[in-house]
Amino acid sequence: MDWRSERIALCQVLVKEHGLSIVKIKKRDKVPTNLAALLQDNSVQKVFHHAMFDLRFLCYHWGVTAQNIACTKIAAKLIDPAKREGHSLSNLVREYLGVTLDKSSRKSDWLTWGLSPEQWKYAGDDVKYLHDLLHALLRELEKRDRRNLALMCFAHIPTQVQLEIQGFRDVYGY
Repeated sequence: MDWRSERIALCQVLVKEHGLSIVKIKKRDKVPTNLAALLQDNSVQKVFHHAMFDLRFLCYHWGVTAQNIACTKIAAKLIDPAKREGHSLSNLVREYLGVTLDKSSRKSDWLTWGLSPEQWKYAGDDVKYLHDLLHALLRELEKRDRRNLALMCFAHIPTQVQLEIQGFRDVYGY
């Protein structure tokens, strides 16, 4: 998917104390102001799986710079960079939390207004386990003395997203 041209269909937000909200994005050019403000709010940690992918879409289309981001995919890659079964959310949730996710709705039509019950469940499950997974991964990173490295990577995500949105590729290379 191309973050420059594809549109955002929905956003899922889970606040453990308040529950899950799934927000359908109706119009391509209308910025959902509450979600954009949440992304920019440094006092609230936002947990993603593959944050770079999601944030390129959100920040590009909404004209924001995200703050206080954590990424379970990055954490998992720091634990085991060459993981044979991959760093997918479903693999990690199964390995660390013992939960099997149904990913069959992944490539369905998310732009339709009337989502199926399977799509709603998939969307909820896609964020439901992120907080617990992040904490399990951070515990494992602590054992390997890599927790601080993960936190530094998380802190760099907003900068890397902005570099890519503005067309810079590898500013660190010679």
